[in-house]
Amino acid sequence: MSYIQDPDNSKKQVAVGITYPSTSHIPVFATDTAAQVTKPAKGTMTYSTEQTNGRIYIYDGSAWGYLDMTA
Repeated sequence: MSYIQDPDNSKKQVAVGITYPSTSHIPVFATDTAAQVTKPAKGTMTYSTEQTNGRIYIYDGSAWGYLDMTA
């Protein structure tokens, strides 16, 4: 995955080819598998639209986990 300078903040970088539909700047992916990007930094967050209610994935430094949006 490659990165470019965030158009809204010159001190940040964003992944190329990912849709940012809101100002939260959490990358949105169509599948859970794609949301679990390779070589993430600890604390990386992504969003998957694969599930009915969506899932926010968070990388804790060793594994991906997700927030259950149905509770």
